[in-house]
Amino acid sequence: MKFKRIFSAILILLMSAAICLSPVLIYSENGTSSSDSSTVRTNKEDNSDEEDNSDTNSDVKSDKKTNDDDDRESGTIRGSKPTSTPAAKSSKSASSKATATPEPKAEPTKNPRVGDGGKPILAEQEAAILVNCLNGEVMFEQNSDKQIYPASTTKIMTALLTLEAIDRGEINLNSAFLITPDMLEDLPADGSSMQLKEGEAMTVQYLLEGLMVESGNDAAQALAVIVCGDVPTFVERMNNKAEELGLSGTHYMNVHGLHDEEHYTTAADLCTLSREAMKNKTFRSIVAMSQANIPATDKVGARTLINTNGLLSTLKYPNYFYQYATGIKTGHTSQAGYCLVSSAQKGDLEVIGVVMNCKTEDDRHYDSKNMLAYAIDNYKAVTAITKGDMVGEIKVRFGSGTDHTTLSTNSNIIVTVPEDANSEDLKIETSLPEYMAAPVNEGDKIGTVNVVLNGEVVGSGDLIADFSVKRHPLGFLMQFFSYIWSFWFVKILIVILAAALVIFIIYMIINIRRNIKLAEMRRRSSRSKRPPRR
Repeated sequence: MKFKRIFSAILILLMSAAICLSPVLIYSENGTSSSDSSTVRTNKEDNSDEEDNSDTNSDVKSDKKTNDDDDRESGTIRGSKPTSTPAAKSSKSASSKATATPEPKAEPTKNPRVGDGGKPILAEQEAAILVNCLNGEVMFEQNSDKQIYPASTTKIMTALLTLEAIDRGEINLNSAFLITPDMLEDLPADGSSMQLKEGEAMTVQYLLEGLMVESGNDAAQALAVIVCGDVPTFVERMNNKAEELGLSGTHYMNVHGLHDEEHYTTAADLCTLSREAMKNKTFRSIVAMSQANIPATDKVGARTLINTNGLLSTLKYPNYFYQYATGIKTGHTSQAGYCLVSSAQKGDLEVIGVVMNCKTEDDRHYDSKNMLAYAIDNYKAVTAITKGDMVGEIKVRFGSGTDHTTLSTNSNIIVTVPEDANSEDLKIETSLPEYMAAPVNEGDKIGTVNVVLNGEVVGSGDLIADFSVKRHPLGFLMQFFSYIWSFWFVKILIVILAAALVIFIIYMIINIRRNIKLAEMRRRSSRSKRPPRR
């Protein structure tokens, strides 16, 4: 009996232990199964990679060396076992990416020829100026009044005088002239030339193109002889024109710019000359040509002339082209250095730049390009007032039918403002007399108008009457008395006379009243003295 109790107790303990240990065993089995499953999946992925690699290997056996190099870069040598599973590789790669130091970004290279705000930086010996053609404003300058040899930029004056002779009817643009010996004498063989030959016929148009596009010294002398009959007379006319334009720092000795100690100008004078020349449409069209095609003559075959100004195209120089460039002229001698008169236009904004005494071809082109870009990139032209728009009105005295007239400008007023400026920031200020006296005729100048930006006048123009106002029939008398009244002593005299008149009137009124009273008193007195009636 006692044995049975002990056996039962042991059996109960074993069953209890089994019940308590069963969750642990189940957990252990599940964990092992999960691990095995994971291992299977990994092996399957490895197999998949191996299949891919196998396919790849079969495709690229012909390039074994290259693939071996690729394998070495990935840590695997062909025919050996992988040193790690793909998962490990991925983890290693991710760790590598996480710990990799980012490469610093390269800073943009600063242009050593351009300073703060885009202003050009020029070599110390260079002379330069940049001018706004709209108003003559100097936007940049350096040594602009220093006298320097101009080299072939002289030909701007030669072209201008030729075109003025055409405008006067002295010669014709399309007329052909025979090239004579005096047109070609004393010219150096190594100088720039359009290859004119004695006895060939050439039109003035083609000579101008040879002058400004090819920079032909022979074309310069040919034009001088055609216009004036000889070169010295033409040079005299050049100096007279320089004086007329106020080019006080300029003196000419020849028509082409070959070196002469007494042949000089300044950057400022050259810019003034160029502004004048660019007013001529023919001049503008020629200096903007990237090339000129001269047809064959009986002496020379067809000629193609490439413009020496690299800002206009890449035909001669590949690196200097500037999309807004419109001209004008290069120049170079060993004494003058490299010179370039350039121009650019964007919208209504047009500028002219001059650089002189540069040391290299690069210097004159890049410095010119930077000057033009400084203006074009940082400024814009805005039409502040349109021709015909009413700006104001003014009172008209002594007129007939109306007492005022409206005012407008006789042309568009275009102003240059910073690129980020708004049209709303512009203010219109007028300067007008207090009134106008009739008659006023349509188109008469009445006053002026200024366009102001941030307190600075950026443009101005004349105000004209929009319609006429006739004089009143009595306008002369009205105006005469108005004129008399404008003197202070007349006003005082009239005031005194008026006061005297008032006093006189008052005196007369008092005197009349007193006389009336006296008369009444006499009547009463006479009545009292009469004898009574019986």
